[in-house]
Amino acid sequence: MLASLNHVDLRFGPQEVLKDVTWAIQEGECWGVIGRNGAGKSTVFKLLLGQLEADAGTVVKPTKERGIRMGHYAQDLVPETEGSVLEEALAAFGDIEKLQHEMRDLEHRMGEAGADLTEVMERYQKVTEAFEHLDGFTIRARAESILQSLGFSAADFERPVETLSGGQKSRVMLAKAILKGQDLLLLDEPTNHLDLPSLRWLEGFIQEVDATVAIISHDRYFLDKIATEILELEQGRSRVYEGNYSEFMEKKEQELELLERHYEQQQAYIKNQEEYIRRNIAGQNTKQARGRRTHLSKLNRIQKPLRDRRKVKFLFPETQRSGDVALVLENASVGWGGQPLYAPLEQLQVKRGQKMGIVGLNGTGKSTLLKAIAEEIPFITGQARLGSQVKVGYFDQHHRNLDPRNTVFQQIHGVTPQAVKQDVLGFLAKFQFRGDEVDKPVTALSGGERARLSIATLIRHGVNLLLLDEPTNHMDIPSMEAMEDTILSFTGAAIVVTHDRYLLGRVADSLLRIHEGKAEFREGGYEDHQAWVDLDLGSEDEAGSQDPDPPRKTASPQAKPSAAAKPSSPATKPVAVDKDKQRAIKRFEKQVAEAEAKVADLEVRLAELQKEMATMDPTDWQAFSARLDAQKALEADLAYAMSDWEGAQGALEDAQR
Repeated sequence: MLASLNHVDLRFGPQEVLKDVTWAIQEGECWGVIGRNGAGKSTVFKLLLGQLEADAGTVVKPTKERGIRMGHYAQDLVPETEGSVLEEALAAFGDIEKLQHEMRDLEHRMGEAGADLTEVMERYQKVTEAFEHLDGFTIRARAESILQSLGFSAADFERPVETLSGGQKSRVMLAKAILKGQDLLLLDEPTNHLDLPSLRWLEGFIQEVDATVAIISHDRYFLDKIATEILELEQGRSRVYEGNYSEFMEKKEQELELLERHYEQQQAYIKNQEEYIRRNIAGQNTKQARGRRTHLSKLNRIQKPLRDRRKVKFLFPETQRSGDVALVLENASVGWGGQPLYAPLEQLQVKRGQKMGIVGLNGTGKSTLLKAIAEEIPFITGQARLGSQVKVGYFDQHHRNLDPRNTVFQQIHGVTPQAVKQDVLGFLAKFQFRGDEVDKPVTALSGGERARLSIATLIRHGVNLLLLDEPTNHMDIPSMEAMEDTILSFTGAAIVVTHDRYLLGRVADSLLRIHEGKAEFREGGYEDHQAWVDLDLGSEDEAGSQDPDPPRKTASPQAKPSAAAKPSSPATKPVAVDKDKQRAIKRFEKQVAEAEAKVADLEVRLAELQKEMATMDPTDWQAFSARLDAQKALEADLAYAMSDWEGAQGALEDAQR
């Protein structure tokens, strides 16, 4: 076990942040850590890092003293040095630098006359072995490779760290954490400053790396790719689930349905008991009624499951129906300083009810196109024509439709001044603004709260064409899911600029990709054109020749052909490695091994018990009966374990086909 929390409680003043949280991190696992903003995800990492101390329970920290090489990334980390990008990435390896200096000194002493050569040679061997153990000979090459994979060029390696942007500094710190974390990686929102190629590299790296990984993330597609276990923090409590994010959601929904049934059954029971008490408390059966009343007072009551706790309920009503065509782009291109960012888009129609995603790398003109459609900037060429009865609502990343002088209540009431107070409060409640929160100034809101209020303002105006620029930025997963549900239920048209692949997969029915100076349109969603959207252009033709439902994961860039393999003909395409299949096989192999170990343990315990029973005094019937009951229990456990092993073995064989 690398690290663990065991029944941990933590309070910040009167606020109870964590309640009885238990989590064990074993070798070979990849954990996705999820929960609402403020649920305690980063707090759990800080406990493991020793930055916070628990009020109750025990914490096993992954310390250097325990021989664990750990890397940690968080967005608020600052560089240690004032040196170059490469020097900062290597700054964590002071031990390697010391060993390297000692090696050079010993090499120099070897050439000195009169030196105790035997002693120097022995020391040199020990230092060299330690240097090799710490990967000293490869660390620089590894650092350069990781930095390049995260978007830095070779020319950037010598740039002073202080000249970098905030996002670039974050990527340097991520590279540094990856280099350090040869046994354990704790990554807090590592994908926030990554473009798509870097994100794809990070996914592949995590799938291939031997280190154990725990990642806090709101990127559900990323979690689906890399997670083998999920830790959910909800209302300060922890639950663990095996599988990736989608598997977690299925299990969570099943739990919720079961809890709802139990709640309804308990409510019916309570109602019957209360009715009995009411009818009999003053009659002949008063003793029984009082007994039932005492029982009810001690009953551990199930809290009503609230589905809307998991989601923020947005509504996007189309207050006025538009024509069948909501928007037409004609010979349209956008840019700055009179220079277009891409060749003109000859003609594109967006129809009523259509949900189009705009994708591409940063700086290609995605947000700029939305601004031009919203008439905030002019087109370089061409124009956008709105359809009949179309009213545009523009959601930008900076929430400029919010007035910083307003409170939350004033922001919405100002849209419809004629509305009564209760109507405004009810409307705000749908966006999770309740009680004193409606009196908070706009300037005091968090990023996610501003996003919710910005969308609420649009809805209050009433629109039938939505222009959404990164609508899920700063949102937690439940809010993202609610946003997706809202866009899907909106009867008007929506154009969405996003890097959120999970949102694209759920919402988009068509795509506009801006890449290398061209804007190209395709019907269909993200799963239909994944390689095209992800710019994995080398595998697009290959994917098109396979089955309609190709594997989600592509071959590792590190994969090399066997030296004995014969060269294929020019017409033959290499077959992509199905990493989903490999990951499933690895998971099922682990389940088979665990089941085999459990079966073996139970068989040993059963044999020992039977041996003990064979030597017992048969006249001591009470003791023999107890052993007989224990034997039956072990036999039942063994039968269940054998069933689990057979199921895991069958799943493994299916996955290997």
